[in-house]
Order: sequence, then C-alpha cells, then structure tokens
Amino acid sequence: MEKKRVFGTGGELLVHQLVAQGVPYAFTNTGSAEAGFFNALLTVPGVQPILLLAESLVLSAADGYAKAARKPAFVNVHLAAGTRQGSGQLQNAYFDGTPMVVTAAMRDVGSYGDHGALVASGGFSQMGTVEDITKRRWEVWDAGGIPTVTRRAFKDAMTFPTGPVYVAYASAALEATNVEGLIQAADAPHMGMTPDAGVIHAIWDALLNAEKPLLVCGPDIAAAGAEDEILTLAERLGLPVATGIFDYGSFPVHHPNYAGAVETLSEDGYDVVCCVGYRQNTRGNAADLRFASAGTIIGIGHDPSQLGNTFPLDVAVWGNVRHMLSALNASWKDADARQPHIERRRADVRALGEQRIRTLHDEAMARATDRPIHPNYLAHLAGEVLPGNTLIVSESFRNADHLMPFGFDKSQWRLVRSFGASLGYGIGAAVGAQLGAPDRPVVCSLGDGAVMYSASGFWTMARYGLPILTIVWNNLNYQTVRTNFHTFGGEMAKQKKYPEVYLGEPEIDFVMLAKAQGIQGSEVREPKDLKAALRRGVDAITAGEPYVLDVRVATVGTGAESTWHQRFKLRK
Repeated sequence: MEKKRVFGTGGELLVHQLVAQGVPYAFTNTGSAEAGFFNALLTVPGVQPILLLAESLVLSAADGYAKAARKPAFVNVHLAAGTRQGSGQLQNAYFDGTPMVVTAAMRDVGSYGDHGALVASGGFSQMGTVEDITKRRWEVWDAGGIPTVTRRAFKDAMTFPTGPVYVAYASAALEATNVEGLIQAADAPHMGMTPDAGVIHAIWDALLNAEKPLLVCGPDIAAAGAEDEILTLAERLGLPVATGIFDYGSFPVHHPNYAGAVETLSEDGYDVVCCVGYRQNTRGNAADLRFASAGTIIGIGHDPSQLGNTFPLDVAVWGNVRHMLSALNASWKDADARQPHIERRRADVRALGEQRIRTLHDEAMARATDRPIHPNYLAHLAGEVLPGNTLIVSESFRNADHLMPFGFDKSQWRLVRSFGASLGYGIGAAVGAQLGAPDRPVVCSLGDGAVMYSASGFWTMARYGLPILTIVWNNLNYQTVRTNFHTFGGEMAKQKKYPEVYLGEPEIDFVMLAKAQGIQGSEVREPKDLKAALRRGVDAITAGEPYVLDVRVATVGTGAESTWHQRFKLRK
C-alpha cells in the first residue's frame, strides 16, 4: 500500500488518513470543539461531510452506509455530550457488528472544573460512556499519533468479528500545527484459515445424510459476502432455512427454501442443525436449551464468543464463513443430486416453500378491501410495485416476517435493519444506505412511532437530494409495546386498556412534517388508492427526489381492538 509523509495540522493529518483509507463521507453533527477537523476539510480535499441534525441520526446513517456499501463508515460527533446523545444507535451498531470509526473531540476536564457542560465532568470518563458498546477505544493527546491511531481504528473495525470503535482526539491535538505524520491505509487481516479436511468431511456428511436437517442463518453471511455460497448449499442439499427474528437479510425470505424465523419454528425432530453466522439467542437467558433434542448441532461463525454461548454445540468452527461454505460446497458431487433422499428433500422443501408463498399471497389478497389498509396488503402491493433491485431499510419490529422484505427475489440481497432495538434507526440508516448504494432504489419502511425518533432526517434527505421513498406504516400506535402489555396481562389485558401507546390524539401529519423540511409526499387512506400512491413514490425517487407515503394501516395482533387512552389536562 502507498505510504506518504505529510506535514500539517493534526486535523489535516486526520483527513489525509481518511482519504488514504478511501472514506468518501464523514457523517457528522458539527461541534466547535472539533474545529481543527472541520478546518482541515477545507484544505485537504476528498472527504464530503454529511450533516445530520442529531447525533443519533449520525450514527444510524453511518450504520446504513456501512451495511449498504460493505465498507467501514466514519463518524464525528461533539465531545462527551454528542457521544452520549448517539449512544442508542451506537448500541445498534455494536449488536450488529457494523464496522465504523466513531470519533469525537476531547478536552482536559481539569480546566473546566467538575461541571463542564459539554465535556466529561469529574468522576466521569469519556471512554467509559462507550466501553460496553464498542470493540476498542483510544484517546489521542499527541497530534503525531493521529494517523497511527486512526489507521489502527479502521483495522480493528474491519477485523472479524467486525464492529464500531471509538477514538477521542484532544482538541489541542486536532488544532496543533506543523505536525509530521506517516499516512497509509489500513486493511483487515485476512481470515484465511479453513478447518482441516476431517472437520469439513464431518459437517458435510452430517448435512448430506440427515433425515430432518435445518440450516440457521445469521448476519456473518452478509459480513463475509457469502450470499451465493449459502444459497448454493441450501439448494443443492434441499435444506430448509431459518433466520433469527432480527436477522432478516441473511437469507432471502421469499426463497422456497426459507422456512421462517427460528423463534417461530418447532425445535423438535431435527437430527442435524447447522448454524452459520447465527447469534445464539443473545436476547434470551444463559440457560437457553434450544434444539436440545437435535442429534447434532453445528456452529460456524466469525465470533468465538457466539459459538455455543447459550445452547451447546457438537461441532464449533471459528473462521471465515465464506471460505467455510466454499469448502463445503466443493464436497458436492453430481451423483449426490441423484440420491433418493436428496431428491425427496429438495422436492419437499420446494413444495412447502411454494405453498408458504401462495398462502402469503392469498392472505394478502383476502384483505384487499380492508379499511384501514391491512399491513399484509400493503406488503403485497409493495412487492409488486417496487423495482427488483430495491434496497429496503426497515425499522419494523412487530410485522410478520414476510412484511419487511416485501418481494425478495432469489438473487436480491437488499435488506438493511438493526438488531440492537434502539428506536430512531430507520430514517438515518436510509440516508446512509442511499449514499452507500447510490445505484439502487432505497425504501425506508418504519412505523409511525419510530418516525418521531428521527424525523429531522428528512431535512438531510432534502439537503443532499437523496432519492429515498419513506413508507410510514401508520397505525396510531406503539404496536410492539401494546402487544407486550397485553402479554403481561394484569388489569391492562383484562380491561383492554394499554396506557400511553395510542398516538392518535392528536394525529401526527407526517406529510406536513416532511414538507416542512423540503420533501413532498401524500397520505393513503383507501386501499383502492394504494397501488397508485406506491407508483407515485417510485416515480419520485426514479426522478431523483425523496418522497414520503403516510399509509394508514390497521392495528393487528393482540389488543388491536383497543383505542382507549388516558386523557390528561393541566389544571387551571
């Protein structure tokens, strides 16, 4: 890789390092303590700042960019206060293993006393605020260390298991003048190891000869660029495929081999379960005994801490998922396709998958005239109208698995979402995804409650002319919370009264909210108008303009019939 020595300010050394790294965008919310960095953007060309109006949006935009572009993202936020503001979305990035370098300025606490408003005050550590939601953290007090630490940060962010890292640069270091630095891009170490032939043979033999196998897919597949390999394995061996409930995108859910979210499937009867890049029930408890009745459980992944961390594995393989899948696929022989049990498995899996897809279609069409619009019907029409290469950014938590990805095609890998469950992800992530995949139509799919966590992201879409179609699934509810309240039971379930989940009084005008920030849109209240509205949205982004559709959808699931809400008025 090219090396060069440069002289300049600390901020200029930082920008030089970003240019060498191939970083096109700096996702940021401006802060005066970072003046040395922003000044350098005027003297060292090559990095475009992208302004978002809240630190949470900055982090979610970087996350969307990294997932869409398959490249690490760069973030700059303001001191300790900005870091804390973005911590919810940093949590999302950490849980997802998103490669990004998050930076902020840092000042000497002592010079501000114990109550510095924007810095970490006495008893607090700026590093401590991100300790449990980043892979690594550094402080940089000496300007000469800026290139080295930044290079190391990118290397660590890209190294499997990938994830966000955090660097705090002292303001004085960014502003220092006449500094010398060695500039060279970082690359992730190649994870080239594959298991020995005996391990490959054992796994292949188990999958080939299983009576009732199950393939469970997770996010390491996309991280490794192994989508083609997992499809080949599933199709050749006739393997039913499940994903984690937050892992949509690791396998196309409208593929005939897709069986559903693993959490919704029976755990009994499988003789071989093979988990590829799957995060073992990290939302469950340590006593999870999923697939306890399975004969053999195999785990393959990038993160050794995820291999057997809850339910035990009979075979655990730590290594590059793509290389491992390639080695398994190389074991295939043409004669395997003619084995009676393989022929039977392939036929059975395809028949079940095709029946599942037909059922989803029939269920959607049965709701074609429902008012408010049924979510199944919205999903179905979106699958018909949206272009085949659409990239979906989803922040939906309670929709069934077929609602979020709309019409996945066999070869389309086009879903961006987060596992971390911190709201406010979707709009920012759509901004980043469009910048990361500018040749693909981008659709942001989210609920009405989620919009209000990140609505200022519409301003960024308008500012940079980003052609993003935002579909708001507006049911006037925090649906996830209402469902969970109902599950809790008690008086809430008995009386069908769920405090503080109804958002319909007053109703939020999302079209006006977007228009106030420079984006056109339209409301859809009638099912007969839905297809034309979706086409209008597609036409807008095809013409290079962002657009918002506010679609009034029916409340579904437990407690859906309740519109009760508490009323509160100030006493006069």
